[in-house]
Amino acid sequence: MTAVGISLFGFRREQGHRQLSEANPSYATWNRLVKLAYLTEVAALMAAHSELFLDQSQELPNQTIGDYYILSRNRFNRWMRDLTDLENGLSIRDPLHLVGLMPHRSATRCLTEQILINEMVARIWTTLVVARDKAHNSDRTVPVAHNIFLGHLSVRHKALSSCLADDRMSPQDLISIDKLRASTERWSDLLCCHLMDRFGLWHYAFDEERAKEYLRDRADQRSLSQNSQSWVLILAGMRHSFPDNDGLAATIHEDDRAITRLMLSSFPEDTPEMAFWMGNRMRQARIS
Repeated sequence: MTAVGISLFGFRREQGHRQLSEANPSYATWNRLVKLAYLTEVAALMAAHSELFLDQSQELPNQTIGDYYILSRNRFNRWMRDLTDLENGLSIRDPLHLVGLMPHRSATRCLTEQILINEMVARIWTTLVVARDKAHNSDRTVPVAHNIFLGHLSVRHKALSSCLADDRMSPQDLISIDKLRASTERWSDLLCCHLMDRFGLWHYAFDEERAKEYLRDRADQRSLSQNSQSWVLILAGMRHSFPDNDGLAATIHEDDRAITRLMLSSFPEDTPEMAFWMGNRMRQARIS
């Protein structure tokens, strides 16, 4: 595994925890360690390996497509229910630690942070699977992927509206949410601008003109190389934009874990930087 690979989010050292062992990865340890901030590195990891994903000759299994739809719809339902409860002055129904919320912080802010980060991951995944269909002259996964993409937009809009309407949100809460929103938008456009250009997918950009400017600024307009200096700088920039503290230090929900495993298990198993994710233990842990 390369030095860059070892530094990826599954292996990021954090205060109070030992570094995850590459030789003996533990699913239980992974569940305990994965913070919301680390999902942004999942997004970058997928973007950096987009060519490997596109070049696979084998189609995504029907079960993978079906699982992605079901898991995403279940998560949408939970998010919408919780946002509606919060709008009505009620509490989150599930134990807060099980849904990645922090008791000492605004539940609306915590939930919106979850939604914004996961929408970023899903947007990049959507761009990848739609680009792959186009590369293979197919539209097999487009209907499901685009349907889930639209679902994310609806939940995202409701979450941001809930923040503005919730008088329990402090001015600092609102500033933090707006900063996170802007960061997820910029990074999504930067990571996928090459695929948007190559396959005519600019409608998946938050800001088409900005995404095209990012593309013009890149010396190499193909996908990122995980071994390049650009990749190291990308990771450094993302860790600055999405620090693993405060709200982004929350442990991710089981829904997020299941969807993340599904996405990463769809990449070639011989990708060195993904070796941790590609073992049988990860596949067996998938939720069908």
